[in-house]
Amino acid sequence: MRGLLYNQFQSPINLQNFINRYRFSFMAIISWIIVFALFCSDSLAQAPNAELIDQRTEIVLKNNRLIKNVSYEVRINNKEGEKYAKVEIPYSKMIKLTKVEASVKDISGAVIKKLSKNDITNRSAISESSLYEDDYIQEFTLKHNSYPYLVDYSYQLVQDQYFIIDHWIPVLSRTVPTDEAKLTIEVPADYRIRFKNILTGSFKIDSTESELRYSWTASYKTLVQPESYSPSEINFFPNVVVVPEKFLFDQAGSYKSWQEFGEWHYSLFKDITELTPTENGRILSVIGGVSDKREIIKRLFRYLQENARYINIRIETGGFKPYPAAFVAENKYGDCKALCNYFRAVLRVAGIESFYTLVNAGDPIRTIDKDFPSQQFNHVTLSVPLLTDTLWLDCTGKYPVNYLGTFTQGRTVFIVDDTKSHFTKTPSFSFPDVEESRSVKVHQSTSGQAIAEFSNTYRGEEFEGLSYMKNYISSREIPETFGRNFVAKGFELINMNIGIINPDSPQFRLSYTAKSSGVYKNYGNDLIIEVLPFDLPDLELPGKRKLPVQIDYPIYKTDSLEYEIPAGNYINSELVNEEIKSEYGRYSVSSLDDGHKLKIVKSFLLNKGEYDLSRYEGLFGFIKKVNDIEKSDKIVSNEKK
Repeated sequence: MRGLLYNQFQSPINLQNFINRYRFSFMAIISWIIVFALFCSDSLAQAPNAELIDQRTEIVLKNNRLIKNVSYEVRINNKEGEKYAKVEIPYSKMIKLTKVEASVKDISGAVIKKLSKNDITNRSAISESSLYEDDYIQEFTLKHNSYPYLVDYSYQLVQDQYFIIDHWIPVLSRTVPTDEAKLTIEVPADYRIRFKNILTGSFKIDSTESELRYSWTASYKTLVQPESYSPSEINFFPNVVVVPEKFLFDQAGSYKSWQEFGEWHYSLFKDITELTPTENGRILSVIGGVSDKREIIKRLFRYLQENARYINIRIETGGFKPYPAAFVAENKYGDCKALCNYFRAVLRVAGIESFYTLVNAGDPIRTIDKDFPSQQFNHVTLSVPLLTDTLWLDCTGKYPVNYLGTFTQGRTVFIVDDTKSHFTKTPSFSFPDVEESRSVKVHQSTSGQAIAEFSNTYRGEEFEGLSYMKNYISSREIPETFGRNFVAKGFELINMNIGIINPDSPQFRLSYTAKSSGVYKNYGNDLIIEVLPFDLPDLELPGKRKLPVQIDYPIYKTDSLEYEIPAGNYINSELVNEEIKSEYGRYSVSSLDDGHKLKIVKSFLLNKGEYDLSRYEGLFGFIKKVNDIEKSDKIVSNEKK
């Protein structure tokens, strides 16, 4: 689990490049009328479960206060759409919620019921990984027994401190169309804002002698369908990000430049980095007699992992200001900000400089827009510059030194360094960093089942999943969790053995024994040996794909397989030996029959990259060729006569 800050916006992408439009070709006017009628009736039959008919957001900034009035009109079309009749309004101690009103109407607009105080519940928005948060949710549900019906609701939010005016996304859900939406922002004439709009409709500015009024319109009618390896969905939603050029949020800050943004972030933690004398003594004892910097960092990082745990804490300045280093030393916990602030202090005791580093973590990678200074990050790590390179430390995980993982590899990050803050990039995974290797020996039992002995090594995403399982799941739950997520498809776990884990190596080794009835299959006198296939990316057919492909890190799989040939049988079919080279990756398979065993060695490499629809067919074709070989890779043995 990771500590998150604030999920922000994404760079603009022209949706027209990605959405295929319907094209009709008709032989005559009569044919056109018939097809059109069928198309219309089909569209009506497939009406969405719910629709956002109208959404309005009106913001007024006056006397250093932000007042935000929000309203929704939602049409519920069927029982499946009733989940959108449940309304959840987030607020916090810093964001006051008032003027909550709601009603349910029939389709003609007649009010059936109005919201009462008894319909409303308030609860903490604390997440499973949090110790405490200042975030709350006010919720209610208004339903009607006849479809379709309308749910209208509105509310007001008030803030005295803010660093973002709004991130407006007038979309209820990927599957719910938005018919009409409007954002208006009213500010004093001398108040400077910065904004970025993506896939919106009209924009205009109205001015008076004392005020400026900005307005945007939007709709969302071409629904985005989930597709494998696609960019973040927010790229395809209309949204507007608006920030003040100057703000007061715990400390005075500015988005006028990235440099000023970095100075504000630095001001949040510059005075809370002192440790207690007792903690300083512990640190010095951990590194006593060691002079090599890398070894010092390794020892102290292990000290952090053994003595402090990650717990999310969102209070005070909206989750941006870390707890003091001394607090973490005393209480042995903190979120990503607090742990990084604490470990900076720990390294400073050892005479090692490190830097608080902002990153937009998670999958898929989201581009940082350097032309729009703003809060675009959701996680904090540490960077430690050495003489010849830089070490990267994720203080929330149980990973080795200099392992950021799929969570933060290969992306632009912002180093907070007072007046010298700057961008850099975290290292990207190479093929060796993500290799998943299997060594499998299979024999046929007396019952005819295959018994397979697996010896696997995992790196990259699978290493992270197994490490999490090992560190955070009880030993009693491990076999079931492992069997559900990591045992090869078609096999049933018999037993498993997790090898000794090297805390300094980003790989996970384990062995297990499993059985299957699908490896050796008898067909008359023939015995079919089905070769264990790779688990390859499952991509949509080229004609159905709507979105570009974004592969954030490479995929690399290797197999060394050995199948026992049952006594009295021999291989009588041609062995598979092939190699495919492509701009998208490589694949090879070689086979050897020694009379007693069938030995197969395979490898699959898929390059990371971004591929638009014009290149998608080539990518799909490469993976399909590999899949065709993998699926057809069955070896026939015949009983000797």
